[in-house]
Amino acid sequence: MKKRIKKIVIKVGSSLVANYKTGLPKTNWINSFINDLSFVIKKKIKIIIVSSGAIAIGRKRIGFLKKKLNLDEQQAAASVGQIYLINNYKKAFIKKKVEISQVLLTLEDTIKKEKKINAKKTLNKLIEKNIIPIINENDTVATDEIKFGDNDRLSARVAEIIKADLLILLSDVSGLYNKDPKKNKKAELIREVKKIDKSVIKASSFTNNYFARGGMKTKIMAAKIATNAGCGMIIVNGNSKNIIQRIFKGEEGTYFYPKKRKKNN
Repeated sequence: MKKRIKKIVIKVGSSLVANYKTGLPKTNWINSFINDLSFVIKKKIKIIIVSSGAIAIGRKRIGFLKKKLNLDEQQAAASVGQIYLINNYKKAFIKKKVEISQVLLTLEDTIKKEKKINAKKTLNKLIEKNIIPIINENDTVATDEIKFGDNDRLSARVAEIIKADLLILLSDVSGLYNKDPKKNKKAELIREVKKIDKSVIKASSFTNNYFARGGMKTKIMAAKIATNAGCGMIIVNGNSKNIIQRIFKGEEGTYFYPKKRKKNN
């Protein structure tokens, strides 16, 4: 990461913020994450957070205990869980005297020209005022046809819209491996990706647990979107201590190099 970072988008995976067994937000992790973010805030870097976890938190509270939920069950769980999730973020940020906002987006909002422009104006105005938007997919109104289905690609579209310099994907894995690290002890972390080729696609073939809707495949899809828009992307383990600070020191994760940003982008 040689270029100066002015704007970042951070995507938070559901396994980091939600306790799947209890259905409660992981308050300790959220507080630790916000403390770590202070490093970035002091540098006057503009921040947008895309957070998963609403469905994982909400499903337990309304009794949806089966592994796979249909669309209306996901939407109901999201509407309940989102309240608990955003409240926990609010409590943590208040301690740092930082204002936040809640923004719910659908696929349409990031690809249809008029809606995309409106989203861009709103997000830029918020970060201009040093307010940190916390974004999630609007699961309650999105249908199968207009859903991302994961927040990896949503965060990449957000990074594209605001012309972010860096997209950080906080996950429960340390980056992209040449083999599935959960099954193969000899798996090696790939530290840099300059081109997303067949070998990278093959390395992304393993998936996460059933509560999370993404996986490594959607992270590579996100990398394509972000890097094509001139935004670098890094996948890191969000459970590592002071992970945000360590990213800026070049110590962690898999970094995807951006393509040169077009002048009209």
